[in-house]
Amino acid sequence: MSIKKLKNQLLLILFCSFFLGCTPTGLRSYIVLTTSKNPQDQREAAEKMMRLTREGSIFDQIKAEGHLRQLSQSAISEHQELAIKPLVWFTFVSDDGYVKERSLSHLKGVLNHQEWSAVYKLKTLFEVSEFIFGRMGITEEFKGQRYLANSESSERLSAIKFLVDVYPDLSAKLQLDSVVVFSRFLRSEPTIQNCPPEICKSETKAFAVSQNENIPEVQDWNLVLEQMKWDLWMSLDSILDQKGISGKSREALLDLNEEVINFPLSSQLRNKFSIQPLE
Repeated sequence: MSIKKLKNQLLLILFCSFFLGCTPTGLRSYIVLTTSKNPQDQREAAEKMMRLTREGSIFDQIKAEGHLRQLSQSAISEHQELAIKPLVWFTFVSDDGYVKERSLSHLKGVLNHQEWSAVYKLKTLFEVSEFIFGRMGITEEFKGQRYLANSESSERLSAIKFLVDVYPDLSAKLQLDSVVVFSRFLRSEPTIQNCPPEICKSETKAFAVSQNENIPEVQDWNLVLEQMKWDLWMSLDSILDQKGISGKSREALLDLNEEVINFPLSSQLRNKFSIQPLE
């Protein structure tokens, strides 16, 4: 990014603030991400961007997603990595079809095109997996207790579908890395921390985190999680028939048939896996 362009963006913020009385969150956070070296400032700026998907207007989301894609295409690797987490969030959480389509296309490009480094591709895969596992979200507070407001189960299913759809076009190395993600998701256990907001409400999360107690809602979450695991299993069975799957990744997928025996699953789900193995 040129110094001249950066100065123009700073002047835009100053003009908007002093003369129009506005401070565009997306643009302001974008400037922080491109100029600050403070990790805390960077995290807060990224989270403010992510918050727009829940609280901002469609216009705010479109502008912020554009800033993030621009940053993710920077020649500076640090800027790329700073942008990819909020961009993943925008891809699967935004309720605007235009935003989702643009960001989804960009994520596919990062994972598939040779112009992007292997490190950047792996970082992108990592952030998608963090989203799927419910470890990505926005920090919220309820009666003085902080908790992570993560993604809904349907949004995580969209991320799983994305990873399955893009899988045949990935490099052999990324295919193997994706199998690791699939395996970890299949063995993941329901907790109050990874429970989606439509099941574990804010007051429930805040209380459970502060008291370090398990809650009945986690059992409800387990039922949903097991259905998600079954959906993933059926999707994995379908991609084994597709072209572009490397020999090693195919073997790794088939190895899941034996691995799931030792995963923390209900007897019903384990039986369904054994009755319909990947093949």
